[in-house]
Amino acid sequence: MDLGEVLKTYLSDDQQGQLVIKFVGENHLCKISVENGQAIYLTLGTMGPTDALDAMVGKVAEWSNFIKGLPARKRLDEPINQLLLDIAGATPPTEGEAAQAAEIGGEATPENKIVIEGAEIDAARISTVTNQFIDLVGPFGTILIENICSDLAHTDGASMNAATFTRFIAALSAEIPDDDRQSFIDAAAQ
Repeated sequence: MDLGEVLKTYLSDDQQGQLVIKFVGENHLCKISVENGQAIYLTLGTMGPTDALDAMVGKVAEWSNFIKGLPARKRLDEPINQLLLDIAGATPPTEGEAAQAAEIGGEATPENKIVIEGAEIDAARISTVTNQFIDLVGPFGTILIENICSDLAHTDGASMNAATFTRFIAALSAEIPDDDRQSFIDAAAQ
């Protein structure tokens, strides 16, 4: 599981709660308090924020879970989003860098072709898309959906922000035969 993607998913928008990450080979859980999309406190087992940040370097996330609405009991003087993203190697690009990459990119990735409107995608729309996907690829689609949702740190029945939904659609569309791919993307993006 890509730690950078997990962090980008929950350290954005107006997320509020606690992000729990289990690292491969680590006996303790990493807990990140999130308030208004900002990481305001962090522990790894009994380690405080400074030691936890040092211990996270080079770790691979095994799984993650987000507990919505859980209030922070402690907070640092300032948010640590940038430190976490740097450790994960997922520093978000500036607008200029993103535009330049799009111009230079040549062939567009499936994710670049998908345009999702709205800030939050509700669970009913996600369910509709997953049902369409299963109709196209068959019963094995349920397992693919579970794996993709796990990689995106998404829990069943929860809504998704537009960025996560875009990555979700891109991942699903990669599993669909070429003949049906664009029609699936068009239907999902509506």
